Amino acid sequence: DVTMICISRAPLEKLLAYRRRMRWSFNWASSYESDFNFDFGVSAADEANEAVPLLEANEVAAFPLLGDQRFRDSLPAVTKNAAATGTDVAGYFSEGHGVSIFACDCDTIYHCYSSYARGTEFLMGYYAILDRTPKGRDEGAEMWVRRHDEYDA
Repeated sequence: DVTMICISRAPLEKLLAYRRRMRWSFNWASSYESDFNFDFGVSAADEANEAVPLLEANEVAAFPLLGDQRFRDSLPAVTKNAAATGTDVAGYFSEGHGVSIFACDCDTIYHCYSSYARGTEFLMGYYAILDRTPKGRDEGAEMWVRRHDEYDA
């Protein structure tokens, strides 16, 4: 048996409302107010909390630059993505993504594998599909795939 489940740090009610809006049907759980995301290196804590490890994903490399207004202003795509996800640039860079595999044997759960950043590109199947269509991704320098209900009619 294999089960795929997605985990996000937002409250469950918010995740379920978004899932309904997107008309998705996959399993989605909340790690809100837990250490799960921090333990697996996909969320960064406040700088004061040295007990929490840094992000495993590449996003952590940008943290020292976030205090530089010139850096923040030079990233229109990042600013746009941050706004689209309901946060600012600092918040955007404090959350990463990853893939983890677990196995359950009776009552014991084993962490078998995790990958981050470039190791998760297989999840972005839509780009591979779009790259094979007549117009490709059909996006300018700052255009991105949008949610189904955000396209012009």
